[in-house]
Amino acid sequence: PFEQGRAIYGRTCVTCHGATGTGQAGTFPPLAGSDWVNEEQPGRMIRLVLQGFSGPGLKVNGQPFNTGSAMVPWNSLSDDDIAAVITFVRGNKEWGNKAGPVTPEQVHAIREKVKSHPMSFSLTEMEGINPAD
Repeated sequence: PFEQGRAIYGRTCVTCHGATGTGQAGTFPPLAGSDWVNEEQPGRMIRLVLQGFSGPGLKVNGQPFNTGSAMVPWNSLSDDDIAAVITFVRGNKEWGNKAGPVTPEQVHAIREKVKSHPMSFSLTEMEGINPAD
């Protein structure tokens, strides 16, 4: 899954978050060393990939990250592909990430929970979600 995720990242995520996961200052937040990425449970990250994110007030590692850009939803990807790309990002030690892998079953369970949610989560919604759910 890690290598599959690397390939998917190169096709879908690299444009915004960069080859080294550092993002683009003021536009796209970093994934490398991110507290969001390294949460013990992947529930929020799965939701971000499935449904996207938009709105002000984002903080990464406690630092404000004001972005005018929105994270596009990638819900057209399969559960296997989303699990693989998140596993790649969360487990990428070169980026300082150390979180565990994500399974297609975890992605499927959250896909079912959010299928009636309108696209793009807000910061308030994300902060109110238990990452284990």
